[in-house]
Amino acid sequence: MRYLRPFTIALGVVCLLYPATPAAPRPVAWTGGAAAWAADEPRVIEIVARRFGFEPSEIQVTVGERVRLVLRTADGLHGLELKKFKIAKEIPRGTKPVTVEFTASEAGRFPFLCSEYCGDGHDDMKGTLIVLAADAAPPAQAPPAPPAPPAPPDPPTPQN
Repeated sequence: MRYLRPFTIALGVVCLLYPATPAAPRPVAWTGGAAAWAADEPRVIEIVARRFGFEPSEIQVTVGERVRLVLRTADGLHGLELKKFKIAKEIPRGTKPVTVEFTASEAGRFPFLCSEYCGDGHDDMKGTLIVLAADAAPPAQAPPAPPAPPAPPDPPTPQN
């Protein structure tokens, strides 16, 4: 009993310093093409706004695809406006990104632009969202296969 008390105190201190954390997420098994993956998680596209353009300035998605735009600014206050999908977000200066989620519900080419005046080149700060019809979309690519094991070396040839 005499040795149990220090152990109990040490265990209590450890529990206070390192509280229980949630279990790590389990890996998701790949079960199909892009449509199966898109049903679970939105496609994440990072956009950087800087004087006087967006990077990338052209984004291509498929009708019905859920999209998550992660917006950052490289130099100052900017905004992103995509009227067709009723998106208007201010991108403040700083390191914290602004996130916008939507579903691309209609095929076509839709312009987006900077909605906050940012200088003389502000009117040139534009981009295009291209939404392809599901049947016109390029074929989905499965995740890359693991590399094949190396071939065994050729056996030595007998010499006469």
